[in-house]
Amino acid sequence: MRTEVVIAAGGKGERFGNNQPKQFCPIAGKPILEWTLDKFEDCSLVDGIILVVPQGMIEYTKRKITLSRYKKIKKIVEGGKERTDSVYNGLSALEEDTQIVLIHDGVRPLVSTSLIELVIRKTEIYGAVIPGVPAKETVKEKNEENFVVKTLPRKKIYLIQTPQGFKKDLIKNAHTRAKLKDFKASDDACLVENIGQRVYIIPGEEKNIKITTCFDFKLAEILLKEEQKRI
Repeated sequence: MRTEVVIAAGGKGERFGNNQPKQFCPIAGKPILEWTLDKFEDCSLVDGIILVVPQGMIEYTKRKITLSRYKKIKKIVEGGKERTDSVYNGLSALEEDTQIVLIHDGVRPLVSTSLIELVIRKTEIYGAVIPGVPAKETVKEKNEENFVVKTLPRKKIYLIQTPQGFKKDLIKNAHTRAKLKDFKASDDACLVENIGQRVYIIPGEEKNIKITTCFDFKLAEILLKEEQKRI
């Protein structure tokens, strides 16, 4: 099955506290986004990459990223106001014969090739697949006044990662219906759940962190330097 990945790198990264979008910040010798692109470029099961970047920053991306290294990048498209809008734009750029779509955060540079391959293979079976790691700490729900409402059963709580894998028609339908209803979500699986489709969870990887804060950046830098040593 032809597989393409939508790399969602359309955010401005306000929480990161830098004067440029965090996906372009250098880490362990090259931009965060290049580390992420490397993993999908090197995966034999991935046929194409759609790169989604912030609005008005396509030319900036071409200057900051060594695009000549990535033969699988088919298109670079602009993102939207919200993450959901950005992914929708990426899905609209897929090749007609693509059957499986992965959606991955541009600032998750530590994803492994083995996890990417596992997501693809399980998506062929289940149609909608997400990686996750079990919550290690006690999870509580609070109200607007910061009082605990209830303690959630930790054994049932998973912290969800990307890449998330979907059959193309399923995820495009979920995004189209969400757009019509102006329904927003923090991940794409939520949109699929919203139309009544079951989503299968597979084991994620603890090192597959999303770089959101300066602490995440420092941790990712250590882990990426360790990766470099093993190459």
